[in-house]
Amino acid sequence: MQPQLLSMDIKTAREDQLFDGQNFHMFIYNKVESISGLHEHDYYEFTIVLTGRYYQQINGKQVLLERGDFAFIPLGSNHQSFYEFGPTRILNVGISKAFFEQHYLDLLPTCFVASQVYKIKSEFLNFIESMVASLNFKNGEFNEFLEMVTFYAINRIRHHRESDIAPDVPVWLKETIEKMHDKTQFGDKALSTMVQHSGKSQEYLTRATQRHYGKTPMQIINEIRVDFAKKQLEITNYSITDIAYDSGYSSPSMFIKNFKKITTFTPKHYRKELFNNS
Repeated sequence: MQPQLLSMDIKTAREDQLFDGQNFHMFIYNKVESISGLHEHDYYEFTIVLTGRYYQQINGKQVLLERGDFAFIPLGSNHQSFYEFGPTRILNVGISKAFFEQHYLDLLPTCFVASQVYKIKSEFLNFIESMVASLNFKNGEFNEFLEMVTFYAINRIRHHRESDIAPDVPVWLKETIEKMHDKTQFGDKALSTMVQHSGKSQEYLTRATQRHYGKTPMQIINEIRVDFAKKQLEITNYSITDIAYDSGYSSPSMFIKNFKKITTFTPKHYRKELFNNS
């Protein structure tokens, strides 16, 4: 069940209270509940999901954002967030009105819907995560990085097509993948569990996931497992071995191999960089 709008009192987040005269206001957080509630800004903003999934309600429309998705909030729009699926790690970037309108406004399409979800390509998402882990947040190079990410986001909006969202994904496949996000479902028999949920043969399921997502069922399962593992690395002090087993892997070495393949980091390095930049 999707959450309902909680309040019609719209607060305003103001640039002069947050930006300290800078062009960007950026933070990364692990959220389990919304503190700001329904609000609008006098600046531009976009949010990228690094780990987990959550709902945003933008101008009254509810949308689901998962890892690699982003939403762009222009002036005149209001939004609030709902964390129905546990901790979610988000990169939030605010851009000052003057800076955005000088450098990016002309790149936006003349007509677009604020409550649209856009997808970041996996290679660029990995780049974002590696840069966040390695850059010094306090020096000028991070502003340069934010300019680049903002340009990428606006460019994705500019070239967005409805076909990018794959609206023809069958309901049974969406529901199957939704069920696989449950921790009890992605253990060492996850593939057979996924086949069972689909009600199709493994061959039919594989053709469907490759057609609609460009991935095999096991690739989807491993992405779900690694996303879960990242949350454990972010919010717990469990050992790498314990997290490996808890994420559905039968061996820590296989966990480390898949984690690095998907994120470019080893689990140990990922956790270390999190604490170095916290």
